[in-house]
Order: sequence, then C-alpha cells, then structure tokens
Amino acid sequence: MKKINIFRLKFILVLVLILALTSECTDLDLQPLDAVTEDAFFETETDFKGATLASYSSMQNLFATTEQNYPAFNEWFKVCYTTSDMVNTYSWNFNLLNFSKFRFLATDPSFQYIYVTIYAGIHRANLILEKIDTENELTAEEKILYEAEAKYLRAWFHFQSYKLWGGYAPLMLETTRDINNLVVGNSTPEATINAIIDDFTFAKNNLPESWDDANLGRATAWAAASYLGKTHLYNKDFINALPEFREVYNNGPYSLMPTYDAVFDVSQENNTESIFEIQFAGNSDDNGWVLDDFHVENFKATQGFNRESDIGIFGAGYKPSPKYFEVSDVDEDPRLSTNIYSLGDTYYEAFGTFTLEWIDSTVGTTDKLIKKYRGENVPKMAPSNGAVDYNNERVFRFADLILMYAETLIETGGDPILATNLINEVRLRSYPGATPIASGLSATDLTEALRNERGLELFFEGHRYFDLVRWGIAQQTFDAIDATEDPAEVTTHTWDTKTANGLFPIPQGEIDKSGGVLTQIPGL
Repeated sequence: MKKINIFRLKFILVLVLILALTSECTDLDLQPLDAVTEDAFFETETDFKGATLASYSSMQNLFATTEQNYPAFNEWFKVCYTTSDMVNTYSWNFNLLNFSKFRFLATDPSFQYIYVTIYAGIHRANLILEKIDTENELTAEEKILYEAEAKYLRAWFHFQSYKLWGGYAPLMLETTRDINNLVVGNSTPEATINAIIDDFTFAKNNLPESWDDANLGRATAWAAASYLGKTHLYNKDFINALPEFREVYNNGPYSLMPTYDAVFDVSQENNTESIFEIQFAGNSDDNGWVLDDFHVENFKATQGFNRESDIGIFGAGYKPSPKYFEVSDVDEDPRLSTNIYSLGDTYYEAFGTFTLEWIDSTVGTTDKLIKKYRGENVPKMAPSNGAVDYNNERVFRFADLILMYAETLIETGGDPILATNLINEVRLRSYPGATPIASGLSATDLTEALRNERGLELFFEGHRYFDLVRWGIAQQTFDAIDATEDPAEVTTHTWDTKTANGLFPIPQGEIDKSGGVLTQIPGL
C-alpha cells in the first residue's frame, strides 16, 4: 500500500490505544509541544487513511506473538484451532491442554488478549466515525467511503466478538469519553446481530467493488456482502443469507483457484478465491496494515504470523486428529499433501530442509503434522531469523461462501440439485477425480455430505469449532470422540454442558474492572 505520514501514524496509534485501553484520566488539559493533538490530526484524507489502517492492524494483532504490553503467543490459534474436532494437541503446555479439553477459564490470558485486541479495533473504527462529521478536508465522497470502511471494520470485529461471546459482550457503537460513564455493560445477541447487519449493509452499499494495487487487501463491497450473508447464517436467518450468497456467487469477482494448493501459495496472496485476507508484510514496510502496535519500529516480527511455534515440528503441538483421517480419503485426496506432513516427507524450515523420520504420536494424536500455509512456502516467506511466516491468512474464501450458499439452499428447502452442484464444485476442484456427491440425496444425507466437505476443505482455517456449535452438533461430535478413548488417557476434547452452548467466557479482568456492570455469560 501507499506510504502514509509516519509521524501522524505513530500519533494515532498511541492515541487510539490510550483511549481504548485506559479507564483513567486527569483534569489537566495540556497541549503537547511536540505532538499532533487529536483534533489537529483528523484533518486530511491521509489522516483518515492512517486511522483506518490502524483498525486493520488490530486484525493482525489477533495473530501476534509478543511479550510486550499484553503478552500473546498466537492466542487466536488457541481459541479457534485447538477446539476443532479435527485438531488435537500433544503439548505439555497446561494452557493448551485446557483448551483441548474445553476447560475454558475466565482468567485465562488468551481471552483477555483477544478481548482487548477486538475492542481496540472497534474503538479505532468508532473514532473514525466520530471524526468524519467534524471540520476536516474530506470531500463528500471521501466521507462516505471512510464511513463505509469504518463500519465494515466495526462489524468485522463485532462479528468475531459474537462468535466468541454470543452477543453478550459489550456492543460498542461510539467512543467512551465521559469519565463518569466509561464502563459498558453486556449487550444481547439480538442487539449485537442487528448492529453487525446494519454496519455490513452500509458497507456493502458504499464501499468500492475493488481497490487499486496500492490498496490491495482493503475491504470491498463484495467482502461486506459476503460477511453480511455469513452473519445471517450464524443467526440462523437462512432466508436473508441466501440472496447475499447468491449475489456474490453469480455476480461477484471471485472464482476458485485451479488447484487447492495454489490457494495457500505465498506467491498467490489475494488471489481470485480470496474474499478477505489478513495482510502480513514481508521484510520491508510495504504494507500499510503494519503499524507495529507492540514493538519498537525496527522490530518486525509482528508483521508476520509465528505458525512454526504452533504447528511446526518444534512447536507447541497442534496436530491433525484421527477424526480428520476418518472422513478423508487419505490415499487419494490431494488436499492431504497441502494440509499434512507425513513421515518421510521433506520438512521445510527457514534454514533448510530435512526428512521427517519421527513424529511424536501420543495417545489421541497421529504421526502427522499440520502443513497448511507452509511446506515449500517457508523459504520464500520467512525472515532471516525464521521467526515468522509472511503468508497472509485467508480468513474468508470463495470456497467457504459456495459451501454456505449450498447450506442455505438446503436449510430453506431450495433447489437441492443446485446445492449438490455447489458442493461438487468445491469438492472436484480440490479433489479431481473424486466421486461426486450423488444427486437425489435426502436433505439429511445432503447436509451430512456438506458438513464433511466443509471439514475437509476448510481444515485448519479456524471455522470448524464455530460450525459445530452453530449446527448444534458439538455435543454429539465430541461425545463420539471421547467414547473411542480410554477414559484414563483421554487427551482430546471433553465437551461439558458448562460451556454454555459453545461460548467462551468474558475475561474476568474486564468484569472486575467494570465493578460488576459487565457480567459473565449466563451458564459460565
């Protein structure tokens, strides 16, 4: 992306972090002699662009590894990936084992970090919306554009909050500045969903359909429409989800990549299948999303994602579970070579390659490793110290949307032939030569085929746990896994009704700071 004023950018980062993360202030109103004030900052189009990119950077922070400010070690991984029935952990890390067994503690630092990061992103978006109508140099068209982009960002973060906390976490639609009214209480699922829908709708109607290369990765009208459909789907409003998916499918700019492995190739970021990606930078400051919230300017690790520490052979120990191989045709499905390392494979790291001759396979795991995004990409995307990967995270793919489109057709009693064809479109692209899903299946059998295909196609992309929860089958899915293991040696997921239908606890630290205004989710 284009360069922006670094001085102003550093100022806005400090400003929004202070406003978002502190709950104290003084009666002093001093003018810094060597800094831009907030009122003076929001004047030019460049200022608003910098503030907008600050909100995008909070998306990167979800994947951060840092020991400064709020310590983080790929916390998003722990919440969204360890909880899948197709992923297990063999780590001795007590924190990871808690997650793999669904022992979610409100005091766990993972939830605190994710909460702060999500709401910092929301606050940054709200700050832009607050300043758009103040005196500034924006044209009428620019005001609409930045309002739409800020609402997309606010909706995106609120949607993540909804997935984690079910709409019971705060709904933040404005900045909090009144010293006597800084604490915000719980929202309701209905209010949260309605606000997300309103924001994505505005963004869909006012964002551009595409950006130039200098702004690649910024939200588009098509991305907003896609997320609008997904929001309706998560709300089980299939009637309203259907037209959004249909419109994107029929008229949007997306198409499936020719092969499954190409989707995750570092040289093909932001490809034709990408609806939205988390933009990670390379070895230079050529990515406007990268704003280094957590480190000094010359430390660049936060510009990438430390996948090696979690899925690498020397990492924390996320591994494909036996369930993944039960539903996969492991001898034929080419997705396996993209997703999985097996014994005898060539293992790639930043400093060279070696043959995998041994992989730990303790109780409940497999003698496999997760490979997705990595493999031959590693030498092309790692810095000299091998600390991070620079390969973008594809958080919303066209294949995902196609399968959700098929799901809404099934759920609404729509065209079963089209639903079958949509599933096969994804299946046969990713697995040429596979046996197609047969036409004429019952709705029950077609639903089962869809769910299995989502599990295989979207393996290790952070969707599986939330799919199981929204389908209402998490209980039976994890009970079935537990039943196959020796009770004395269960190392995989143990679903517990105290998980409040799959929601995660609101961080206890936030509840304590609120003085009881913010309360825990019912049932947790």
